[in-house]
Amino acid sequence: MTTYHHSFKSWVPRWLMVVAIFLTLVPVGSVLGIYLGGVNSAMSYYHADSFDIRFSVIIYYLAIACGFPLEKKFFNRFATKPYFAGSCILFVGINLLLYSTNSLALLIIIRFLGGLLSLAFIGTLFTLIFQQFHSQRSRVLGYAVLYGTLLGSAPLSYIIDAFVFSNYDFNMLFMLQIFICLPGFILLFICLKDDVDLRREKLPFKDVDWVSFTLYASSFISAAYVLLYGQYYGWFHSLHIIAVTIAFVLFLLLFLLRQRSLSVPYIDISVYKYRNFRIGMVMLVAFYLAKGDTSVANGFFANSVNLDVYHNSYVMLINGFGIFVGAALTARFILANRRIRLIWLTGFGALLLYHFYMIFLLGNQAETKDVLIPLFLQGFGNGTLMLSIVMFYATSVPQEVGFAASVTGVSYRFLTFTASMALVAFMGLRQNSIHYNDFAVEVVSTNTENITRVNAYKQALLNRGASDLQANAGARKLLSGSVRKQTDLLYARDYYIYMSVFIILVMMSIALIPHFHYYLRRIGDKLIPI
Repeated sequence: MTTYHHSFKSWVPRWLMVVAIFLTLVPVGSVLGIYLGGVNSAMSYYHADSFDIRFSVIIYYLAIACGFPLEKKFFNRFATKPYFAGSCILFVGINLLLYSTNSLALLIIIRFLGGLLSLAFIGTLFTLIFQQFHSQRSRVLGYAVLYGTLLGSAPLSYIIDAFVFSNYDFNMLFMLQIFICLPGFILLFICLKDDVDLRREKLPFKDVDWVSFTLYASSFISAAYVLLYGQYYGWFHSLHIIAVTIAFVLFLLLFLLRQRSLSVPYIDISVYKYRNFRIGMVMLVAFYLAKGDTSVANGFFANSVNLDVYHNSYVMLINGFGIFVGAALTARFILANRRIRLIWLTGFGALLLYHFYMIFLLGNQAETKDVLIPLFLQGFGNGTLMLSIVMFYATSVPQEVGFAASVTGVSYRFLTFTASMALVAFMGLRQNSIHYNDFAVEVVSTNTENITRVNAYKQALLNRGASDLQANAGARKLLSGSVRKQTDLLYARDYYIYMSVFIILVMMSIALIPHFHYYLRRIGDKLIPI
């Protein structure tokens, strides 16, 4: 029997195995930011502000980051097929619960539980994907397929958002999520052998370290809260944020002290002893900061390119295509033992070109076709860097602590993803305020150009049948909107300029620091499928 038939029934062809895996993995991967494309709809439905909605998105990622060691206990306790079936039932249940309520508190709680539940699917699907590659060297292709699919599934969430928010109430999103995932769940369940067992070691369900999990999750929640709500409360001018920051430090110290005292730690912090692992974490942070937040580009697409939610979701498909191309080429170069620093320079170079291209577009009248190249470049850079950085730190530690390295990498991705979102929000408020105040100095009643523009707006409204009073009010409103649009463009320009400088500094560090002259020579047993 071939390696890839190890877990599937004998009558299942290879192509059907692939379809079953991806029909399950892609919808599960798109759940993370499933309603980021409709923040306004979510705010209205839950009677919340944008900070609350973003926190509910982050909480899902947070649960994934802190729950891997906990889920491993469950994964190794239960037989694979009943475990998968039970996870599918719980998935349907929590989405039905979200469909039937508009409570923000319940949303955040269930999103956290949903993040933990997603680990059951991730663990199963990761193992099945790696089984498809029976050559040790070809396991790098498993990583390429895995991360390419997870990153590339983001455009799917934009398409789902566009469909739901244009035709239905917000809560229909959760019902649609069930219908999208069910075909993959059912097909995979049918194709798997009844006695399939993906457990790496059959362990009794005992000694679950709930204390470490609670401390770890609490420190993450505190950090995410400070990063996302710090600006809302005025950072450390608020006793509220100071208290949460102190709680974060306390939870983290207790967690670290506990790990040092345990014979079997929740996360083995000895991974930090390895120099290349530390370099990998630094590169991971640099990558997540450099890739930025797509909300800046989406704002430009909506306000200046005039893309509605449907067209925005379709053009984002080119971003997903770029991710797959970047991951595929990177896998090829890694297998050919190319220098990892050259791969990193290629990835960051693509992100630098993306930022340069966006700066150029901001100063011109852009059309839909103009945004395709920068979106591809951003996707290409993401696919290249994600795969190469994960491969770098996954092979930088001994196999016995490989799981801890992978879990720690997920934690860094979560924290930097959250920090990047907070940075964009902070820059948006700060730079918009600066530019708006600059315009306020110029836009005064004695400014000749201002008077001419207001009169032009007023005349246009009068020509459309507005009264003189309505035309006066409407003209000033149009002028205010024009100023706001211009400040948004200037903020976006500042953001892309600052990030371009940051990427240039990162690329110079990669090119000049001797420690980055590192070759990935062995790609095999060290790879841990997480």
